[in-house]
Amino acid sequence: MINRKKLMLPIGIMLIGASALVARLFYVQVWYHEEISKRVSKLIYRERNEAPCRGTITDANGNVLAMSSRCYSVFVDPNMVEDSSALNAELKKVKLALPQNLDSYKGKTSYMLLAENLDTQSARKVKALNLRGIGLTQGFVRSYPEGRLASHVLGIVGKNTKGLEGVEYAADEYLSGTAISSKRYRDGRGKEISEKLINPENLRGGDVKLTIDKNLQFIAEQEIDKAYKQSGSKKAIIIIQDPSNGEILAMASRPSFSPDEYGGYEKIRNPAISDIFEPGSTFKAVTLAAALQENLVKRNEMIWCENGKYSVYDHVIKDHEKRGLLSVDEIMEYSSNIGVAKIAQRIGKERLYSYIKLFGFNSITGIDLPGEARGLLKETSKWSGLSLPIIAFGQEIGVTPLQIINAYSAIFNGGELLEPRIIKEVKNPDGEIIYKSERRVVRRVVSRDVADQLKEILVSVVEKGTGQMARVANYTCGGKTGTAQKRDKATNKYSTSAYVASFCGAIPAKDPKMTILVILDEPQGDYWASSRAAPVFSKVASRALGCLQVLPDVKPVFFADARYNRLKGE
Repeated sequence: MINRKKLMLPIGIMLIGASALVARLFYVQVWYHEEISKRVSKLIYRERNEAPCRGTITDANGNVLAMSSRCYSVFVDPNMVEDSSALNAELKKVKLALPQNLDSYKGKTSYMLLAENLDTQSARKVKALNLRGIGLTQGFVRSYPEGRLASHVLGIVGKNTKGLEGVEYAADEYLSGTAISSKRYRDGRGKEISEKLINPENLRGGDVKLTIDKNLQFIAEQEIDKAYKQSGSKKAIIIIQDPSNGEILAMASRPSFSPDEYGGYEKIRNPAISDIFEPGSTFKAVTLAAALQENLVKRNEMIWCENGKYSVYDHVIKDHEKRGLLSVDEIMEYSSNIGVAKIAQRIGKERLYSYIKLFGFNSITGIDLPGEARGLLKETSKWSGLSLPIIAFGQEIGVTPLQIINAYSAIFNGGELLEPRIIKEVKNPDGEIIYKSERRVVRRVVSRDVADQLKEILVSVVEKGTGQMARVANYTCGGKTGTAQKRDKATNKYSTSAYVASFCGAIPAKDPKMTILVILDEPQGDYWASSRAAPVFSKVASRALGCLQVLPDVKPVFFADARYNRLKGE
């Protein structure tokens, strides 16, 4: 017969134990649940933003200039590493190693980067080892298929996949897309498992098409590279613009940089839009535009050019050649500072100032690139007596290369100042065009008649004057040379050894397809624009015309054994 009293003790003990267990479970699952969940989450759960694949940047014809490709990062979770030496031995097979102080991070972090930007093949080798605590994450790396081509235009992308300069920065909102938050878990070996099936390649930014023509950019890069090296210049710049619509077809600068390697701000800033320089004689076209528009000079009018020396406010303005009476056309052909200074005195400082502003100087052009400078132009109240005549021929004023070429494009397109453009259109990931740039007239700067007169004068500069080395066989060409003294920062006086040589012109002059600017900053030895910058223009223009298949507007005429060019219709 069972003794009930003897059974009561073990039953009581069992009931007390069960009650304690229930109480403990209740405490853990109810009262302590939140704290336990936090601890577990730290070990097996992580929330991470899935970075989209950055969109591509192409030239006007769809050639890829910048793109993103899949890459991988390798990480280690210190909390899951039991034997560092054994794990290191395995990692050496794929040329990786653990941090020396790995153990000190246990309990502090679950993610320590070992390597990044691995290609798919390298990532597969790491994955094949199947190591506890070692994981892979997917991402994208930016690459530039054409290398340094248009590097200052394209800019760079930082490690956070955000644009830092150039189009990469200007169009970052379109290119980067929108990151999506993803919850990830880790299994017992530390491998990540996504809560949602997200394919990072399906998360894309938009694609940006530029106005840049890769072939013209290549020509500009080649020719500026040669000129930069041969002249020993500190910097060199070439810009090609379509004067009819304001589109930038090429923009090249030296020294250049590789866009996938960050080399500091000074290397990546775009001098074509951010550098300020005194333009010298290329600026004479603006002064003459004002005089012609205001009917203050006639082209056949003769002006006394003082045989090369002209005293103004205790300062002597000099010409590089001694000339007496010159017509307005000849003043430009021979690039007479004295002749232009006398024309400016007729214009007056207030009117000249207004035309300088009208042509877009001392203001940003509005191009789709960051870091554009305004230039330098003092208010007329701060002009000295000498300011009017010397500003007229490009001293005591600071301009950007982009401002100069944009002003010349206005002359050659019939008198309209256009907003320069470098982004043509943007498409979203579905291929829908969400932005398209269009020709935008900022304002009319001179009448069409005055623009046509200026065009004829600039053609005569190339045919008869200082720009003869800019000529291209079988094409009309108009433009102006500029040899500008640089200011010595130490003395605040004009240097006798440092110059900026430039040439800006358009071709074919009768129906311009391109405006081209060439700038050489401090060429060594021969510093004259006529022999340094003008020949570079000729080489770029000749190759570019062939690339665009532009028909000649001058036909060769033969007489016996003699051969010469004659304009059509003459």
